Amino acid sequence: MIGLLRKRRVRPGAPLWRWIGVRMIALAMSAILFVCGGMWLRFAWWEGHLRAKIPAPVRQELDMLEAQPRGDRQRLLQIYGEYMYGEYFTNESENKDLLFFGGFILLSIPLILVGGAWMSLRLSRQLSAVAISADRIAQGDLTSRAALAQHSPEALRSLTDDFNRMAERLERRERELQASSAATAHELRTPLTAAKGRLQGMLDGVFEPTAQNFQLIMRQLDQLNHLINDLYLLSLISAEQLALSPSDFAVRSLLEERMAWAAPRLRELGMQAQVEADDALQLRADRDRLGQVVSILLDNAMRYAASGGWVIVQARLQEGGVIIAVDDGGPGFAPEHLARACDRFWRAESSRSRHAGGSGLGLAVAAAIVQAHGGHLSVHNRDGGGASLRILLPH
Repeated sequence: MIGLLRKRRVRPGAPLWRWIGVRMIALAMSAILFVCGGMWLRFAWWEGHLRAKIPAPVRQELDMLEAQPRGDRQRLLQIYGEYMYGEYFTNESENKDLLFFGGFILLSIPLILVGGAWMSLRLSRQLSAVAISADRIAQGDLTSRAALAQHSPEALRSLTDDFNRMAERLERRERELQASSAATAHELRTPLTAAKGRLQGMLDGVFEPTAQNFQLIMRQLDQLNHLINDLYLLSLISAEQLALSPSDFAVRSLLEERMAWAAPRLRELGMQAQVEADDALQLRADRDRLGQVVSILLDNAMRYAASGGWVIVQARLQEGGVIIAVDDGGPGFAPEHLARACDRFWRAESSRSRHAGGSGLGLAVAAAIVQAHGGHLSVHNRDGGGASLRILLPH
C-alpha cells in the first residue's frame, strides 16, 4: 500500500530525553542531598555534643560573643579553639568524618538503585511490549499489537501508537496482497475466457462472424486492457515510480470539465449533477491524474448511486489543504464496509457486484493517486443518506 513507509509528521523526540533527564537529575540531586543532609546532621550533633561539655560560665560567655561576634573576636576564636574546633582538624576527626561520609554514600546506594530500577521499569515495560510484538510480527503474526503500559512516558506511548499503526497497515497490506493475488487471476481470466470462448465458437461455426460478435470480443478485451492498465498504475504508485507533472490550475475548471465528460451518461441515468467551487480556488497538482480521480469518483456514483437521482462535486479550501468531495443521494455504504471501500478488488455484495460493471479497482486507483500527491481519500456516509467521497490535498 502506497504510503506505508511514507514519512509522516511526528512529534519531536524531546519529551523522552526530557523525561529521562529530569528524573536522572532528580535522582542524582536526591542522593547528593541525602549525603549532604547526613553530614550536616552529623556536624550538628557533634557541635551540640561539644557545646554540652563546655563549662557553664564559658558557655554563657560564648553565647554573648556569638550574639555580637565583632565585639571581642579574638576571645571568640580562643574559645572555639580551646573548647570546640581545636580538635576538628586532627587525624582522628578527619577519619571520623570520612567514615560518616562513606557511610552516607553507602546508604544512598539503595536510593539510587530503587530510583534507577523504578525509572528503568517504566521505560522497559513499554519498550518490551513493542519488542515482543515486533518479534511476533517478524515471525509472521501480523495481528500482534503492542500493549500500552500504564504510566509510561508520552513519547513511548506515541512510539507504541505509531508501531501499532504500522502493524495495522502491514496486516492490511498482507491481507490485500493475498486477496488481490487470487482476485487478479480471476478478474484477468474472466474477460479472457469470455473472449476466447466467443472466438472459439466462431471458429467452430457455433457463432456467426458478425460485427456484433466481434464487438462482444472487443468489449471483453477492452475490459482486460483497462484492468491491466489499472494494475500497472497501482504497481507504479506502490513502487513510488509514478511520474507526476504538477502545475497550477483552477479547481472549478477541472471539475466542470470532468462533469461535462460524464454528462451524457448522467442524462442517460436521469441524474442531476452540480459543481460547487470558488472560481478563484487554485491547486498545484498533476491536473490529468487528479482529473482521473474525479472521473473515477463520478463513475462510482453513476454505477452505484443512480437511484438517488443526483450527484454534487464540491471543492473548498480549509485549514491544511483543499477538499474535493463527491456526494450522492444513493444508498451509501454499510458501516462495516467503509474501512475496506478502497481495497483492491473489494466489492460489497449488496452494492458492488460485478454485474454493475468495473473491476473493483477504481477507488483503489483513486486513493493511490491521491496518496502519490501527498493527500488522502476517505469514504463516508452522509447524515442525510448517500455516500461522500472526500479528497484532501495539500494546498
